[in-house]
Amino acid sequence: MSKSLSDSLSEYKWMTLVVVNIATFLAPLDTGIVALVLPNIARDFQTGIEIAIWVSVIYLIILTTFMTSFGRFSDIHGRKKYFVIGLGIFVVGSLFSGLSQTIAELLIFRIIQAMGAALLLVNSRAIITDAFPPEERRLAMSIHVTVIYLAIATGPALGAVITEYIGWRNVFFLNVPLGLVLLPIVSSKLKESTKSLNKSMDWLGSFFFASSLSCLLVAITFGPKESWTSVNLYIEEIFLPMFGNIHIWSRFAISIPLLILPFLSLIFLIIFVVVEYKAKNPILDIRMLSKNRLFLSTNLTALFMYTSHYNALVMISFYLQLIRLIDPTEAAFMISAFPLTVVVTSIAVGRYSKLISSRELSALGMAIVAISLLLMSRLTVTSSILFIEVSLIIMGIGLSLFAAPNTNANLSSVTSENRSLANGMLGTMRHLGQSLSLAIGASTVGLFLSEDIYSVGGSISVAEYVGGLSQAFFIGFIIAVVGIFIALVRGNK
Repeated sequence: MSKSLSDSLSEYKWMTLVVVNIATFLAPLDTGIVALVLPNIARDFQTGIEIAIWVSVIYLIILTTFMTSFGRFSDIHGRKKYFVIGLGIFVVGSLFSGLSQTIAELLIFRIIQAMGAALLLVNSRAIITDAFPPEERRLAMSIHVTVIYLAIATGPALGAVITEYIGWRNVFFLNVPLGLVLLPIVSSKLKESTKSLNKSMDWLGSFFFASSLSCLLVAITFGPKESWTSVNLYIEEIFLPMFGNIHIWSRFAISIPLLILPFLSLIFLIIFVVVEYKAKNPILDIRMLSKNRLFLSTNLTALFMYTSHYNALVMISFYLQLIRLIDPTEAAFMISAFPLTVVVTSIAVGRYSKLISSRELSALGMAIVAISLLLMSRLTVTSSILFIEVSLIIMGIGLSLFAAPNTNANLSSVTSENRSLANGMLGTMRHLGQSLSLAIGASTVGLFLSEDIYSVGGSISVAEYVGGLSQAFFIGFIIAVVGIFIALVRGNK
């Protein structure tokens, strides 16, 4: 290879890393910001917390449901093309989310925004992996993980400041000018990936996969709270003033029997597996999972990692604000200890991880997260702020040891043409774990509460809430311990 060609390739890979990281920064930044402004949204729209919380939940469910499908779609039609389209959709969804006049409108546009975020996230790591040679991918992935957690770290504090001084709608408007500046840069600088034009989409598999996940998440979220009877929804009117003051009067009730949802989820999952075995180009290659132990285990460990710890940040935020009566802005800076630790330590992990196999690093990271969750399960009403900060820092160290090596091992275990699909599957496991974690945490805390805190004005018992919080963290500890064993038994190739 000539020196000029080598220099050109080297320049392109670092330019790709910078451009992709800046564009991808917007999606996790939005996630962190929105979680903090939910009380303001509930107050402005005069809706209960049980409705307002779906502004975050529905975003996460869309990511969980569509990332694998979008990964396959991008493998077929080109990663750069749909990375750019995803950025455009994300900007449009952000704009209309900020302009929403009703909670129904906001939920609709959050779905659109999440579709764009899914396209961004599923293609980002595959594009970076394509640009870097195998020996440099760990460093590149560590930088990418650092950027993501820098966005997560920035989100709560930035959201608190924006909401306090210029209003919660501006947390959505923030994405618009940034996205418009990035669109022409991404379009002109990135190279298109090799397209697999001989492949087709597996729409039937996508349907059953989405159905199985949706039934499972609804069951876990509402089952314990409703004593596994049913969820009753009464829709009286939908008002969409943005579209010419359109009023849609419905006045109908929906009753969802919760007890049958886990069984429906299992049935849909079985059908999904059968469909995937028969599909010519499945969204989830069951054969690849069954034959590639490293690919299977990296996905499973990601699922267990994020299921174990993700709810900690949300529940600690409520603990600081509801129980300790700490100002939201101050609480946001306290919570930032976790993602900031990931940011600081991820680069070092990328530089020195060559000395240790991904199996050992992943298991070690999971073990450290388990220790932090065990510490947090001892949380009381009078626990010191230092105790909480140290626990979050330990958790951040564990995740930084886990994330980049596990991601690199996952993407390196498949061929180049399947990397968007592999990244989509890994992203699905991550977001599924986050969804399950939030559902498990909310259900566990809800079981300890004698009063309803799911509506505005609800009251809580401090002792009951903290007791439920401790149990939720202990459940996370058990899940993390299982993840350690999964990481240790996986292959290295």
